Amino acid sequence: MSYASKPTPSEDKLRGGYYTPEPIAQYVAQWVAEAGSTLLEPSCGDGAILTHLVKAAVSADSVRGVELVLEESRKASTNTGAEVVNADFFQWFDASALGRFDGVAGNPPFIRFGSWAEESREAALDLMRSQGLKPSKLTNAWVPFVVAAVMAVRPGGRVGLVLPAELLQVGYTAELRAYLLDNCSDVTVVSFRRLIFPGIQQEVVLLLAVRGEGPAQVRTIEVEDASQLDGVDPMNAIALRAELHEREKWTKYYLDPAQIEILRRMRSDDRLQQLRAFGSVDVGVVTGRNAFFCMPATDARTTGLAKFLTPLVARSNQISGIRFTADDLKNNDAGTANTRLLQIPSGFPIAKNLQLAEYVADGEREGVDTGYKCRIRKEWWVVPSVWVPDAFMLRQISTHPRIIANAAGATSTDTVHRVRMQDGVSAEGLSAGAFNSVTFAMSEILGRSYGGGVLELEPSEAEALPVPDPVLVPKKLIPQVDKLVRAGKLDEALDLVDRQVLVGKLGFTSDEVAECRKIWERLRDRRIGRKARVK
Repeated sequence: MSYASKPTPSEDKLRGGYYTPEPIAQYVAQWVAEAGSTLLEPSCGDGAILTHLVKAAVSADSVRGVELVLEESRKASTNTGAEVVNADFFQWFDASALGRFDGVAGNPPFIRFGSWAEESREAALDLMRSQGLKPSKLTNAWVPFVVAAVMAVRPGGRVGLVLPAELLQVGYTAELRAYLLDNCSDVTVVSFRRLIFPGIQQEVVLLLAVRGEGPAQVRTIEVEDASQLDGVDPMNAIALRAELHEREKWTKYYLDPAQIEILRRMRSDDRLQQLRAFGSVDVGVVTGRNAFFCMPATDARTTGLAKFLTPLVARSNQISGIRFTADDLKNNDAGTANTRLLQIPSGFPIAKNLQLAEYVADGEREGVDTGYKCRIRKEWWVVPSVWVPDAFMLRQISTHPRIIANAAGATSTDTVHRVRMQDGVSAEGLSAGAFNSVTFAMSEILGRSYGGGVLELEPSEAEALPVPDPVLVPKKLIPQVDKLVRAGKLDEALDLVDRQVLVGKLGFTSDEVAECRKIWERLRDRRIGRKARVK
């Protein structure tokens, strides 16, 4: 039997080697070059952006590129006529570069912490620390490039970078957002409704910033795709003056000022509490190889492993309402979905059970034991942290967040979060009460979206969601909401909870709730309207 694992990332992905589409390279370079002719491109690759910097400058002599890969640096120098230094950018960058340039443009590499060469990584993180920032093991390589770009330009100089949309919305970039607001006078983010990098599901934005005294004015512009950039003036959009050291996610800047104010007011309204006041959110079970450890209920009979299997939710589409019941599990069992998890007790003598021993040996023949998560275990076949939650919570969201009370004694894989309630708190009350317009709107702000339009909530983000106290949710409301959600009548379910809980129990006005509904719909539609096609 074959137990498929995730594909190995390509070399290009590991080193962040994705090159800039021509319309974006031209637009970013021309905008940056309006600040002057002394220009820099860090990590310039084969010179896609550098070519346009040279065209816009007085001469190639005033343009400098830096590139780590020798072959690429030679191509860039040959293609552009500019001087290209073959070096690690952060080892090249020193005090002589501070404030030296009129503009910096580029598409820095997107390299995750674990795939980033340690020598280069430490130099980059040291630069961040020199600016009072505190990088973590989540910090991606592109983050210090942004900091260095701001440091390299003079007051009034311009920074134009192609960055992942994580800039707007992930926790590890909160300090970077504050840094930009403090050290720039203007920040414009240009986003795209369609994906623009061929072959990858990475949503990107353009960061266009002017070095100057903060707090920056923040602007957002959204275009269909890269072909629509011509004529876009980043300084002509509506500007909002940001607060100093603001750590909120910038997704909110796709709203108008009045809507931003409503969300800030709702977030601090003591009639709602953060979800963590009622329960904790944790990731689902990390097996190390789902194809081996998860199986349909029918396999329990054919493998003879029934007594080692526990009920499982393996995918969010196995949950249809706000309650997961024994009947739901039975219905899932009737199909081919994985509804059982192999849970072998620690220390169990597997040799004494012939069928179990054969199954484990089969996994070893297929290399399951060599995967990282399995390899680091004392007994590779023992999956850790298998516990039954009081509720589930969607991790990846298409249209709306959802908490699901667990009445089936099941656990879940890490595609679905697990919720453990505080003593005496009703999981069903939380699942129904959280189905409201304020919580939905805040989920779009607290979560992060990816190229395919999916919203993801990590446990800490989920725990920060404002929700009503479950004790305020009428018991008769719970089955009504569950029935409507199962039927796909989401608006009716929202209307019901909004009216009975937000307005009836907490005293919010109908207008406040309606405005939050509009905010949620606007951000949701923007997110799911993003096409996976590449232009």
